Amino acid sequence: MKAPLFEFPSYQYEIDDWEFKKKGLLNRINKSKYIRTNLQTFETDRQTNNKNYIHYLEEFLRPELLKFCQEAKVNFQMTDAWCVRYYKGDHQIVHNHRGWGFSGILYVEFDPNIHTPTCFVAPWQDPIIDSTSLAFPQNVKEGTLFIAPSFTHHFVHPNTGEERRVVIAFDLLPNLPNHQSINSFRECDNINLS
Repeated sequence: MKAPLFEFPSYQYEIDDWEFKKKGLLNRINKSKYIRTNLQTFETDRQTNNKNYIHYLEEFLRPELLKFCQEAKVNFQMTDAWCVRYYKGDHQIVHNHRGWGFSGILYVEFDPNIHTPTCFVAPWQDPIIDSTSLAFPQNVKEGTLFIAPSFTHHFVHPNTGEERRVVIAFDLLPNLPNHQSINSFRECDNINLS
């Protein structure tokens, strides 16, 4: 009988009232200064936004983050948030965010007929054919939020279309024991996770 020892915890949500919320979000992120360096094949405000929309994003995603807290049975704090814009030919190389915590991707401008979702690399080899497995979140569209462990390697295929692809990425760190405490996503503190 099959007796799994591990699971890969990933979570997917659709943002309620997306079309209305998207306008305010785009207004906010379009005010950011975007840069492209020799090492980046995309535009981002990660180096220029001074983490200035972490609290905005926490409020914007509050219902979905509460669901995540309950399902993952974790309290957390958002430690970083940034926007990435991919124009024709732009892509993202394989990378991860850190060895612990979770990272999220909110698909802001995304046409499923043109763009591909972020591609995730399985954290272990296939034991039968000794190959690396790749997987995409399913049914991604604008307003989809996907959260996975931060250690997961992932990348973005080149944008082949004329329309830009825009995502907001963020990192979530679990709360530490009281003697190592950092501020938490306060709503989760009131949720009974048992």
